Amino acid sequence: MPELTEIESMLRGSGELCQNIARSLGSSTVALFAVSDHLGKEQLKLAGSGSLVFVGNSHFILTDAHVWEYIKSAAKLGITLTDSINHRHLIDIAAIVPTAFNADGSGWNEWGPDLAMLRIPSQHVGGLKAFLVFEDVKAAPKPLHVECLEAWVVMGAPEELGTFTQTHAEIQITGCFVNPRLQNRGEYDYFDFEMDSSSPSIPKSWGGLSGGGLWRVMVYCSPETGKIDWAHRLKGVAFWEFPIKNGHRVVRGHGPKSIEAVVGAAT
Repeated sequence: MPELTEIESMLRGSGELCQNIARSLGSSTVALFAVSDHLGKEQLKLAGSGSLVFVGNSHFILTDAHVWEYIKSAAKLGITLTDSINHRHLIDIAAIVPTAFNADGSGWNEWGPDLAMLRIPSQHVGGLKAFLVFEDVKAAPKPLHVECLEAWVVMGAPEELGTFTQTHAEIQITGCFVNPRLQNRGEYDYFDFEMDSSSPSIPKSWGGLSGGGLWRVMVYCSPETGKIDWAHRLKGVAFWEFPIKNGHRVVRGHGPKSIEAVVGAAT
């Protein structure tokens, strides 16, 4: 049975455990595309990322208000389903019911607010559930009754890691382990975390990550199976990146209090 020190060592690397955790969170993460008609041909552009969530019988994409602002003038919203097959899943913009917390008249800035809940039409929910998992944002935390290690993972689809044409996209839903710092400002809360932009494997810009979820993951050794397992909760939504300083870039996201507010407004 693995000890916590052994699990901690695994989490510091980028091996199978980290990959499995990111893959599990990726099942609730989508890339979002604005799909427009251009001279009679469909044209798609990456708008950002989002997390699939549900409250009661209603299903949503939790993302940024500025991502929705980019999408809403298009004809359709395109959503990724899986990385194993070519696919198309499009939703008419007119069928989506948005609830957005927008920046004030001063424009988009590092304090937001910048959150949106996009209600998914019921006829699309089954098709999404065939490939993806909706997170219950109102569920009580799972009691574990065992010693755990805490990890934080930000999920999304950085544009730098994708390949795009006007009609086709190949993107990567990526999970990065981070060390966020929580702060409050007025009625909203925020997570800041640093990304090492000097590493060749790390994007220099996090465009496309906007709207991606920040997840708290509790990792433990299961007393029943003797194997490493984890429980996760959606705690933040990335929306802003600061300029690079000394090879590092700070990314900011809204925190759980902000998410709770937009969820309440949408439901």
